Amino acid sequence: MRVPLKTILSALALLVLCSCRPPDVYSLLDMAGRHVKSISEASQEFTPEQEYYLGRAVAAGIISRYSALENQAANNYLNQLGQALAMRANAHALKGFHFLVLDTPEVNAFATPGGFIFVTTGMLSLVAGESELAAVLAHEIAHVQNRDAVSAIQNSRMTEALTLLAKDAGSRYAPSVPGSQYLNLFSGAVDDVISTLVTKGYSRGQEYAADTAAKRILIAAGYDPRALESVLQAMSTRVTSGSAGFGSTHPSAEDRLKKLDAAKTPIEPDSGVRAKRFQAAMGKYSRAAR
Repeated sequence: MRVPLKTILSALALLVLCSCRPPDVYSLLDMAGRHVKSISEASQEFTPEQEYYLGRAVAAGIISRYSALENQAANNYLNQLGQALAMRANAHALKGFHFLVLDTPEVNAFATPGGFIFVTTGMLSLVAGESELAAVLAHEIAHVQNRDAVSAIQNSRMTEALTLLAKDAGSRYAPSVPGSQYLNLFSGAVDDVISTLVTKGYSRGQEYAADTAAKRILIAAGYDPRALESVLQAMSTRVTSGSAGFGSTHPSAEDRLKKLDAAKTPIEPDSGVRAKRFQAAMGKYSRAAR
């Protein structure tokens, strides 16, 4: 039996998340393998189910590095705003999108496969209102929409997966490859994604594409698309290239502004209901509080 990497990740994610015993991985692989037509499927996209389990493992890794903000009102507000934006995007998450604030001064935001999105309090300190926060979330939703995180898995994982499975072509009851090697393969794929989100960053092309998609999401949701430029301008004065977080994982704010051909006209500040709900939930973390 030969099974593509996407099936391995799905089965191993189930193994890890359900705390199955190592031998059970072979049953999972065998069951999944019966539905695989050929090895050529290895190059096809992950299914929503596989992205969800991969994303859940990546999200757990991110939360192990950063503490979640213990503020229910802030997290509820972030989820309400994020869900409203996700509804306007051409993006699907198997179990819906999930949004969480991370309690760290590092300026950053992350989007894992499967729709788990994180925003740091450091990033919140750069936004002045709901429209700018919506721009940050729209950009991360666009990464999910474009499936950018999945592309972070190294091609070498595919070769390793096929090599291990070739060794296990014999009896499922006497596997030649220890279950720990399959677990290491899954962990390696998760580490690839976390490394991209936290340390390496996406390619410039992926970031520019996410900016373009974010503006479309903002327009569809009724927000001023210039809010993206507004928050990028705030970043240009606070975040230096190479600094921790956003500065090390994204093209410079100046480069992104040039690519967007940003107008100099400032957006109108949020007023009315938007301003009140943003102030109530996020006011003490925002730029206005600094």
